[in-house]
Amino acid sequence: MSDRDARLREEWIAGQLVHLAAGAGMRRSTSPLYTDERFVAWLDGDLAERAHPAEGWSEAEIAAAAARLRARVAAARLGVREGAGRVREEPPAVRGTVGQTLDDADAARSAPRLQQAIAAGAGRELWDDECESWVKLPPGLPTGRYVALTVAGESMVPLFHPGDVVLVKLGPAVARDTVVVARVPDQGYVIKRVGRVTRGRLELSSLNAAFPPITVPREPGTVVGTVVMRWRECDGPEC
Repeated sequence: MSDRDARLREEWIAGQLVHLAAGAGMRRSTSPLYTDERFVAWLDGDLAERAHPAEGWSEAEIAAAAARLRARVAAARLGVREGAGRVREEPPAVRGTVGQTLDDADAARSAPRLQQAIAAGAGRELWDDECESWVKLPPGLPTGRYVALTVAGESMVPLFHPGDVVLVKLGPAVARDTVVVARVPDQGYVIKRVGRVTRGRLELSSLNAAFPPITVPREPGTVVGTVVMRWRECDGPEC
């Protein structure tokens, strides 16, 4: 089996499992399957039986596929909307930095598009970027201030890939099992899933098991906002 065939077969299985997860109500916190690890274990057991297009895979291939599928099931729970096609940008109605144009963009139901990628290091403040384009907000989103950011790094694969564009609703509100953009001391801005939340601390985790969770203080300025939509910018069977 070629690498391409293996990826395509794994992608097919992943798609089926995400469909099953969504159909079973795993996106709803009220569903008994939302945190039921037995459901994920059953999916792994189905893989081990090889009664599907992965017939002939080695144990290592099946184990790797199962790990990625668990990540996909987790991603299906997070409620990030899928943007249609690639993100569409338009010239801003007013010129200035992102911070200077937020209110004007809000009034026009748009989001300033930042050129700086998140998870790319401490860098400069997001709000100091010169705003060169806006992204029109899709219908159905609540009122509020938004920004559009580019994803860097692979810590949130398979939900986000490097180069994807995410729409972030600005604000300090934080809830478990959502995806936020946060500022981490000595690391800069990151995009992570919210795990345990206490009065003084936030646990931020990745979907890619190769990246360990991090804990940050729950204080003003830590959480930039919540990711509500993603536009897929990469191509290929791995996307």
